[in-house]
This record gives sequence, structure tokens and C-alpha cells, in this order.
Amino acid sequence: MKRSFLVGIGFGVVVSLFLLALFFKCSAENMLFKQIRSPYDFDKTVSLIVKRISSTPGWHVVTVINQEEEIEKYGGPDVGKVKIIKFCNAKYAGEMLSNDRTKFMAVKMPLSIAVYEDSNGEVKISLMNGYLLTRLLSMTPESKIMEKVVRDIEKILGFVHFRYSVF
Repeated sequence: MKRSFLVGIGFGVVVSLFLLALFFKCSAENMLFKQIRSPYDFDKTVSLIVKRISSTPGWHVVTVINQEEEIEKYGGPDVGKVKIIKFCNAKYAGEMLSNDRTKFMAVKMPLSIAVYEDSNGEVKISLMNGYLLTRLLSMTPESKIMEKVVRDIEKILGFVHFRYSVF
């Protein structure tokens, strides 16, 4: 009796771990990245985002990369319209990088928002899930800064009614 109980517990733990791993594998794309359909055409969407970043206090656009041209320039296939908007807030970046403990976050600077047109002609906006990162780093100095960044990005993307969530 005792042995079968322990076997049952062990089996339950193994199955639970398997299901948890499967859940994370199936959810990873939606958890780590956010995609929003734009109501505007490709060029207008890029232009609106650049304008909204530039008009948000403290934020500036570092560069806009035409990924379609970059790929073709170096021998890659035609990927269609894809632009990556790199942007930064010097105050937040300075807070993050002034402390050796949080300098590892430099890997995510400047921030990026991608705009692309899919094969169906739909224009989409994609970005990393800053909210999830904030939750994963909760109770750390970097999470406090990330909370401010998340709020600002939600305002910047307000024209598509964007809100961060875990899923």
C-alpha cells in the first residue's frame, strides 16, 4: 500500500513536470513576444510609431533599420517589408547602466519595435513582452525602471490600444 502510494506520487510529479514544460513550450511565443495588428498601412504605421516615440518626453529614436534591404544587401532572400525601430530613454538607460549590478540589461538596449507586413498583407507590430520581464525581475532595481518603460511603451502604442499582459 505504502509503495503504491509513493509510486503514484512519483508518477504524478513526473507527469506534472512534463505538462508544465509542454505548457511553457506552447506558450513561449505568446509570453515572450507581443504582436498587434495595425489598422494602418506599413509606412504609416512606422511613421506613427517614430512620431509617437519622438513626442514622448525623454524618448528618442536611435535608428530605423530597413531589415528587408539589409537582408537582400548581404545575399538573403526577399522577406518583404520589415523595419526595426530602435529607441531609447537616456534617463532610464542611465539609471540602469550606472550600477554594475544592472549593466547586464545593456543587451536589451536600445529597445526595439518591429513593424512588418505578413504574406497576407496585414501590417503587424511586434515587440518583447516587457511586462513579463518586469514580473520575472520583480523586487530588483531593474524591475522598477522596467515598470516605467512598460508604461511609456503602452502610451506610445496607444493608437493600437496596446496593453502588456503575461499572455
